[in-house]
Amino acid sequence: MRSDAGLTQRDLATRLQRENSFVWRIEHGERRLDIVEFFWVCEALGYDPALVYSELVEAFKCLKGSS
Repeated sequence: MRSDAGLTQRDLATRLQRENSFVWRIEHGERRLDIVEFFWVCEALGYDPALVYSELVEAFKCLKGSS
């Protein structure tokens, strides 16, 4: 989503008022977002958090069904 929004990790970190390593750790799977952080990241990237969440739910359902 960050790349699609045309932002660097530094750009997103600045928008979130967080350190660059915050974004790096999320993108490398070293850190998960809580629901509030998820909302803030979606908003910072210009995405509708509710739409992103519904797309994630559908993707997880597909993964669950493929096992």
